[in-house]
Amino acid sequence: MACPLHKCETKCCCLKDSWLFLIFLALAIGIWLSGKNHELFLAINSHHDLLPDMFWASFNLLSYSKFFILPVLLILITVVKKRSALPNVLLLIILYYLVFAALKKLVGEARPYIVLPENSFFWLNYFEDAVKSAYKSFPSGHTGNMAVFAFAISTMFFANKRGLQFLMLFLVAATAFARICTGWHWPLDVISSGLIGYVLVKICFAINLSRWCPKKNASK
Repeated sequence: MACPLHKCETKCCCLKDSWLFLIFLALAIGIWLSGKNHELFLAINSHHDLLPDMFWASFNLLSYSKFFILPVLLILITVVKKRSALPNVLLLIILYYLVFAALKKLVGEARPYIVLPENSFFWLNYFEDAVKSAYKSFPSGHTGNMAVFAFAISTMFFANKRGLQFLMLFLVAATAFARICTGWHWPLDVISSGLIGYVLVKICFAINLSRWCPKKNASK
């Protein structure tokens, strides 16, 4: 199938990194089957002091879905740099909010501060409602939000720029570690969220929605 964004001749060049998806999928399955989710959380969380609290908090703030920072930024970048992809981006953002909200409600997983004894791990809370979100651990909205942003940017602009692709992947990884190091999510939550975000991006950008854009903007 031809790629609607990059005009690949045979198959979408966006799929060339599927091996990385499979590695993290295998990792998620391994954590789930081994029952090491809580143990791995404590191991990662115990190293929160490797970086200042403000570093972790900044990623939490940037990727907080209720502040709409990343979705708005993604829309603005798309309008300026690749307006023909705007329908795909809007669809992606809508699906992100619908899918993650539905999964949080359906799964109802308890967060670490509900499950683990008090003072047994590091927990940092600056602006989130711990009571309302107590049983909304899976999946991580923050990590999914960053994944949707980063993978969409990579798909639209960095298809053949490996270094910039890894920079986007770093943003997702840093957000995932921030959610664990500040005590809000289990490792399986953040890994699954990155995978879900990746799949949503692939689905949304595989659909040719350019006909919904005005023709005068099609060259963007």
